[in-house]
Amino acid sequence: MTDAPETEALFNITGHYVQELKTVLESEKIIEGADYENSAFDEKRRNEGLHLLRFHKTGIAAQATQIWEKHKTARAHR
Repeated sequence: MTDAPETEALFNITGHYVQELKTVLESEKIIEGADYENSAFDEKRRNEGLHLLRFHKTGIAAQATQIWEKHKTARAHR
């Protein structure tokens, strides 16, 4: 993740992982629409391998980042 406002989180993922990210967050009760908004497509971010989610609360952005990092670590050890 790179620097972003506290209610935004940039995830270092390519497009085909976006649905996986959303599924992982949903499994932890972080729901699109209620807790965050998916960002509009951005060619520059896509080329950098980043995807932006805008969270409604600061704490949820940090929690989502931790959840995703934990998921990636577990996936790498399968």
